[in-house]
Amino acid sequence: MRYIGQRLTRFAIVFFIVTFAVMVVLRLGLNQPGDPARSMLGGFADPAQIEATNAKYHLHDNYLVQYFHWLRLVIWNRDFGFSVSNNIAVRTLISKRIVTTLLLGVYAITAAVLIAVPLAVRQAYRRDRAFDKAASVVSFLFVSVPAIVVAVFLKLLFVEHWHIFPRVADRVMPWQGIGQHIVNFALPTLTLALPTAAVLTRLVRAELVMVLQSDFISLAKAKGLSPRRILWRHALRNSMFSLLTSIGVQAGAIVGGAIVAEVFFDLDGMGLLLVVAVLSSDLFTVQGIVALLVIAVVITNVIVDLLYSAIDPRVKLASALR
Repeated sequence: MRYIGQRLTRFAIVFFIVTFAVMVVLRLGLNQPGDPARSMLGGFADPAQIEATNAKYHLHDNYLVQYFHWLRLVIWNRDFGFSVSNNIAVRTLISKRIVTTLLLGVYAITAAVLIAVPLAVRQAYRRDRAFDKAASVVSFLFVSVPAIVVAVFLKLLFVEHWHIFPRVADRVMPWQGIGQHIVNFALPTLTLALPTAAVLTRLVRAELVMVLQSDFISLAKAKGLSPRRILWRHALRNSMFSLLTSIGVQAGAIVGGAIVAEVFFDLDGMGLLLVVAVLSSDLFTVQGIVALLVIAVVITNVIVDLLYSAIDPRVKLASALR
């Protein structure tokens, strides 16, 4: 229980700092800082409507009062506010797009792991040989290249030149048509997965090289175990901590990259919605999206922490004893 309590406390602290900071920055960036409701509703809004919005969300109070009132509405009423630019509740607006972003993030992490793990194992096994050197150059290239450059390259090659994928992706869910769903999500997924896979490959490869020099690996070789079993069952398992840590760290990068992928490939998810909301000063939509993205990143890291204890129970015991 203490182990879980520590994680929940960290989550609450991170959530408060990020969401409160976003709220303050958004208020300071308004065209009319003294009247948030007028900035959100537009210059032609009815004075009564402006006053009602200010009163409902306490927009004339100090920032802490505004924040905790918004948080109370979110927790108890699931009310994220109202998007005036879209004339719809923020909760309804987000619910139509959150599945797209979640699927994109899951696909990207899964694809990155499926690329990185076999590649890292092969590199460690063939250390300092031609394959290892070539793979290291390629992984370094993708680590150095931002997601937007990868998106440009993929779109020029697979959309404009070879015409394999459509120019504008339609947000087709798996249950609506698995074939079209794969076609529409393939390039956005690769945009996020390739740089992430490059980071995971380099870290796992470095960890595997050290593990393969350990005494227990020498003992396994002396027992006559096959190289495949030594690599995949013994060495890789002892390198899982580096892999899981990297996934937790890269979760935030994937969230940022999702904005680029969705905008560039016209995938109607929360990333694209966030860009539009910022440009239109849609404050409650921005706050709601940022809050959900923070929750997603923190939950990913909590899952990683729990997986640590599943792989090695001593991690949980050591944390509880502190």
